[in-house]
Amino acid sequence: MKRKGWFIPILVFFISISGLIFYQKQQDSPSFASTTNLPPILWSEAEANINKIEFSESGHKVQAVRASENWELSSPISSKADNFFIYNIILAFKEPVFTETIETDPAKLSDYGIDNLSPHLKLSTKDKDTYELIRGDLADTLHYYVYSPMSATIYTMPKSGFENIHTDLSMWRDKDLLTFNKKDITKLDITYNNTLYTTLPENQPLNTLFKSDVLDEKILNYLVDFLESCTIKEFITDTADSSLLPAYGFNAPSLKVKMTLNSGEILTFIMGISIKSENLCYAVINHSNSIVTIPYFDLSKLLKPKPIEVLPSKTPIVE
Repeated sequence: MKRKGWFIPILVFFISISGLIFYQKQQDSPSFASTTNLPPILWSEAEANINKIEFSESGHKVQAVRASENWELSSPISSKADNFFIYNIILAFKEPVFTETIETDPAKLSDYGIDNLSPHLKLSTKDKDTYELIRGDLADTLHYYVYSPMSATIYTMPKSGFENIHTDLSMWRDKDLLTFNKKDITKLDITYNNTLYTTLPENQPLNTLFKSDVLDEKILNYLVDFLESCTIKEFITDTADSSLLPAYGFNAPSLKVKMTLNSGEILTFIMGISIKSENLCYAVINHSNSIVTIPYFDLSKLLKPKPIEVLPSKTPIVE
């Protein structure tokens, strides 16, 4: 009977302990019904649906628009855009990631370094939706303050989003010098030292080569390959006139190249001053008013060396 008297208190003790442990676990586990202070996802847009990007800063503005699968600059100049650069912008902002919500309906945006000259990004879609973010001062070493007109709220977001976007046009422009495939060339005209040389392609199973009796074929084909893959180092000006061209050597260019493609399109390349020590050449393409720099190309061995003339030896007359 005494043993049965201890059984009930022991059972009550274990039940109490089990209940206490269960209650503690419930307190420690997160409640899915509780609210969160994390910033909301303001928008999530498909990359293919974004068809215009505008970025302004300190009174300067750049605008790019989608043209089929590629992008083009429409302001402040008309030019091909760098598709990879545009893609990285869209990747960062098609669903922007905010770190913290700071203030809704702020009384003074200037408290966060935001005014009319602040970096301002605007994305537009085919559906006429517009998404905007305006960057302010640094919140800390890793984050910027940003303002969303859509939610009238100040957030912080990682620096990486805005860090590499500026109004420097060289960042936005396509860097390819010429766009062609050498197998599409039907005729190649090269003017070197004021002499015109014309050559036709010789299509081989694995390559397209150009032959010449006067030009060094190795250098000639290297030149074509160079132009096919060449990228622009720097954009000097888009408004070169006749008074400026001589300063870069285009009054007496060292090289002119004209390519006729099987589509009927004609591409031109003119080389001005070349500076080997600085690894650059000045160039103008397709009769434009734009002067650019490209990597240095050595033309000194473009011509085949003239054969050495061997004079007939004089045999002494033996009497």
